[in-house]
Amino acid sequence: MSAATRSRPAAAPPVTAGRWDDARFEAERARVLAGWRTGAEVDLAEAAALHKRRPALANVPRKRAWGRETGTVLIQPYGGVTTLAGHTELVRHLAEVGEADIVPTTVDSQTRNLKYASAEEALRASERQGKELLNGFPIVNHGVRGARQVVEAVEVPVELRIGTVVPQLACEIAFAAGMSSVTAGPIYYTAHYSRDTGFAETIANWQYVFRLIGRYAELGVPIGLQIHGIGTSTPFPNTLLGAAAVLETLIAAAQGARSFAVDARLMGNLAQDIAGVRAIREIVEEYVVRRFGYADAAITIDRKSWGGKYPEDTARAFGIVCYNAVSGVLAGADEFIANSVQEGVGIPLKEANADTLKAIRQVVGVMRGQRAALAGEEVETEVEHMKAEMRAILDAALDLGQGDPALATVRGFQAGLLDIPFAASRHCRGEVMVARDAAGAVRYLDPGRVPVPAAVLARHRACLERRAAARGRPIDYQTIVDDIFSISRGFLVRD
Repeated sequence: MSAATRSRPAAAPPVTAGRWDDARFEAERARVLAGWRTGAEVDLAEAAALHKRRPALANVPRKRAWGRETGTVLIQPYGGVTTLAGHTELVRHLAEVGEADIVPTTVDSQTRNLKYASAEEALRASERQGKELLNGFPIVNHGVRGARQVVEAVEVPVELRIGTVVPQLACEIAFAAGMSSVTAGPIYYTAHYSRDTGFAETIANWQYVFRLIGRYAELGVPIGLQIHGIGTSTPFPNTLLGAAAVLETLIAAAQGARSFAVDARLMGNLAQDIAGVRAIREIVEEYVVRRFGYADAAITIDRKSWGGKYPEDTARAFGIVCYNAVSGVLAGADEFIANSVQEGVGIPLKEANADTLKAIRQVVGVMRGQRAALAGEEVETEVEHMKAEMRAILDAALDLGQGDPALATVRGFQAGLLDIPFAASRHCRGEVMVARDAAGAVRYLDPGRVPVPAAVLARHRACLERRAAARGRPIDYQTIVDDIFSISRGFLVRD
C-alpha cells in the first residue's frame, strides 16, 4: 500500500465544524502516523515536554503575543531547502544575519502531495551530489530527529510553511520536533493548490491538524496558525480573503486552536491596502471573539507582500518590498511575511533573503513612532465598505450553512457566495472578475454571485467607469491581464 493510499481515509463523516471526539481523532491518528516510517518517532507527551523546555519567545504564539504587547513588528521570510545541513545553514543565516523574528521551514512539493518515496530519492541524491534538488524541506523524510536539529539550531521560533490539502503527517512531525506554528488552512489550499480535492475533504484533513493543536494546548503548549483565507497570484479583493479567513479561524477554533495570525495581502493602492489590514482585523475579532464567543482567541494581523510576478531586477523588487513595509506599518500590521527580492528570478539565495529582511527592518524602524493607522476620508470609506461586504458574505454563507462554519464553507463555494478570480480548484465557480481603477485599487468588474452590497458595488463600478472614461475605452479582458502584471513592470495602472 502506498503512502498516499494510507494517508487518505476511505470515508469521512458529513462535514461539520463540531469538535472531533477522542475516538475519531485516535483512529485517524493511527492511520496518519503509519503513513511513513518516521511517524513512529512521534510521541505527544515527549514533544510537549520539549516545547516546555524551550525559551518562552522560542514559541511562535508567545512571540506574536509579545510583539503585539510591546508594539514590536515581527518579520518572517520564506525558505526551505532539501538537505538537513543546507536547511540548518539557511535558518541560521536568516536568524543571525537577517535578524528574522520567526524562521520558516517551507515544505517541498513532493511532501505536499504525499510522495514520500520520491522525496526520499531526491533527498539522497541531493546529499550525494551536494545540490538542493527539491523546492523545500522534506520534513517527513527527515523525521522528528532531523527536524528537531533545525529547531535547536536557532534561538527564534520556527513556523512550518506547508501548502497542501493533506497536511496531517507533516504537522505531526513538525510539532513533535518543536516547531510551534503552521500556515493554514483548508480554504486557501483547496482553492489555490488543488484542482480536484473538494472543500469537505480538505476541511476534514485540516480539522485533524487543528485538533492536534488542541491536544497540545491541553498539555500546556500553544501552537499557532497563520490563517491565509483565500487568494491567488493575481489582484483580488482583500474582502474575499477576510471572509474566508473568518471561516478558517472558526473551523480551527472549534477544535481547540487559539492563536491566529491572519493574512492581509498587498494589492498596491495605499488607501486600500491600509484599509484591508484594519477591516480584516475588525471583522475577524467581531465574528470570532464576539459573535462566536472565543474570547480567549489571540488574533494578530500579518501583511503578506504582493503574491504575483516580481521584477527580475532586484533593485526594483526592493521597491515593492519597502512599499509593503510602509503601507503595513501605517495600517498597524503586527507582522510581515516577506518575499525575497529575488522572487522574480527563481528560488532566492539566503543572502538575498537576509538582505530583504534587513530592508524591511530599516523601514519598520524608521516608522516605529508613526505606526498610528492613517486617517482620512478615503481610507475610512474603504474600511466601512470592506466591513459591510465581509459581513454580507459571511452572513449569507453562515445562513446557508445553518450557522456551521464548515458547512457554510462547502455550501458557500457551491453557491458562489464565496469565490476568487483564477482559482486552481474546479470547486470554485471562478465567476468573479476584477480590474484596477485609475488609482490602482482593486474593484469588481463582475462580482459573480458574491453578495456584494449594492452601495459597495455601485462605488466599485463608478471607480472603474472613471478609469474607462479617462482612457477613452472600456475595461476589457486585456485590461485584466495588464493589471495582473503591472506591479512587476513598475506601475499599478498605465493607460
